[in-house]
Amino acid sequence: MKDSPDLKYFSALSDLLLQSIRNQQTNVSKTLSDFFYTAFRKVRDQFTNEPVVYPEAYYELVYKAIEELAILKEKRNYLLEHRTSGELWLLGELQGKEISETTYSWMWRNLLLGVRYQQDDLIVNHWETSHQYYVYSLQYIYQDYDHSASTFQVSNQEAVNKRNAERQRFIEFHYALGGLLTYKERYACIKRLFSYTQSQPPKFELLPDSMFEIFKFYFDVRDPYDRKYTWISNQYPFPELSGLNADYVIKKWIMSYMAILFLRQYAIIPYLITMRPLDFPPIPRTQGEIKQWINGLDFFKKLVSEHIQNKDLLKTLNLDFITPEWCIENQKPYPINFIETFKSNLENAYHTNALTLPISEKKVTEFETATKVTVELAIEKLQPINNPAPIQDGNSDKWYVNGQKMLQDKDAFTENPEVHHMEFDSFLASVVSRSLNDGLGEIFLRKRSKSYLLKLEDFFQGMDKLAINENFVIVNFGINLDYFIDHLEIPGLSIDKYNNINIHSFNGSYLVRDSLFVLKKSDLPNISTKLIDGKIIAKYSLKKISEAINLYTSVIDLNNTSSEIFNENKQDKSDEDLKKSVLLSIIISTEFKWKRDIEVIQLRQYSEFLQNGIANKLDEIKPIGNEKPSS
Repeated sequence: MKDSPDLKYFSALSDLLLQSIRNQQTNVSKTLSDFFYTAFRKVRDQFTNEPVVYPEAYYELVYKAIEELAILKEKRNYLLEHRTSGELWLLGELQGKEISETTYSWMWRNLLLGVRYQQDDLIVNHWETSHQYYVYSLQYIYQDYDHSASTFQVSNQEAVNKRNAERQRFIEFHYALGGLLTYKERYACIKRLFSYTQSQPPKFELLPDSMFEIFKFYFDVRDPYDRKYTWISNQYPFPELSGLNADYVIKKWIMSYMAILFLRQYAIIPYLITMRPLDFPPIPRTQGEIKQWINGLDFFKKLVSEHIQNKDLLKTLNLDFITPEWCIENQKPYPINFIETFKSNLENAYHTNALTLPISEKKVTEFETATKVTVELAIEKLQPINNPAPIQDGNSDKWYVNGQKMLQDKDAFTENPEVHHMEFDSFLASVVSRSLNDGLGEIFLRKRSKSYLLKLEDFFQGMDKLAINENFVIVNFGINLDYFIDHLEIPGLSIDKYNNINIHSFNGSYLVRDSLFVLKKSDLPNISTKLIDGKIIAKYSLKKISEAINLYTSVIDLNNTSSEIFNENKQDKSDEDLKKSVLLSIIISTEFKWKRDIEVIQLRQYSEFLQNGIANKLDEIKPIGNEKPSS
């Protein structure tokens, strides 16, 4: 805030003004009013390109003066009433100063006085000044284009955005006021506000022109995620409302006012070809917004139905002409029918979009990037056990771990999804990564030649019984080596070595966990990714996404694909649901080629809780090479 003006005499003069109101000393209050008018203007003049914030004493003076006028109910002091309840001191005249949130808060308190003392004139005074402020101080700022640039860039976009935000904030405030008056059933006051204009033909600046404005604000307030009006009771407190339920009730009454504005559209007589008060709002751009509007229209219909049955409201607002007969005669949709038809339009758009929305190239790229990073890392983790020496095909066993396909809601791959889809780009890649790890464990299990079940305290003594050296390697699936290092303090053991023998650790799986496999380094498998058949690449429109490995992906819109792919993915889905899906494919063929006759010893960790068999004794363990491996 700027430096406050001299407040030396302000408090004393404020008391004199309040006393003159009580004593109905109109001449005195007029003289003091002129002084304060100038004082408020001087404060405003200190602010440039920022919201005006007055000293607290200034706000309190306006509030107390309005309260004295409301109690007195004396209408001969119109000038002072107009300057205080009309917010002229706070808003100014034609100066275009920005309103601060502090000023908005005090203006709301001032309006609550008019409601409390049932003084409609005070509220109408505010409306009249606000109407003028909106027209002259919050005029549209139109975009200016820089024609010197080849792209015709907007040179004042920041100013345009700021002004639009100011206009929306101002209208929001007055929609909340309408909710307050609806809550207190001040229909006569609402009628006066609906009638106020300063132009001919009439233009009602603080009221909506189109159904879109009404429904847009209604759904902003009704937002189930409370993104914009989380604590609306702090911003716009209503009388006799407090506690946890206050926010819901306040929103309900503001939405009820929007339903009144909906009915008011039937009373608008168009005088321009562009005025179409009963046109349906445009369909929202995103599926999420469309779904929100569909879900919220039943409550809006309920509010409208309540108003249609409220004869006092309709008569007071001159809306009692809205009947089924009048609508038929004038070829207008009856309000309830309007809402039902609009809901049907939204549902049709939602259904059509679910089928026809294009797949976002950006989302596809995110899927490819996440897949490349995840799968390449999974293959890289296998390299420490990849045998660099070639293994001849004639004397080998081969196993393969392949990629994955899955169906995904197409919404996840559209530009503006209805909901946030967590890990839409990386989930399938994580499945492929896990399958590589789990497949590796299963292959080791298939290649084992001997298995021992050992208690914790015997585990590495059993390892010693195998009589292995640095020419061997230990492959760990799920054994917690830290426990053996920190608690059992096994000599010569670290995370990656046991007595200079390399340990390579992988996550355990359902089939293979709490196990160590021991084999010669020279008996490790060759691990490679194989070329993908060209027919498969063509069928699934696969794209190679890695230079390091043979890794392919695709995202296929099942509403726009071959009958072969469509039919092979039906499973238990209906055709309609399938058309709302995409087929995600990660195609890779990882080959594990082993020598045929090798010794692979498995040491399993015994657990009395898992009932996984009878533990072996140490003297049952034979050195590697003393027994023939089983095939």
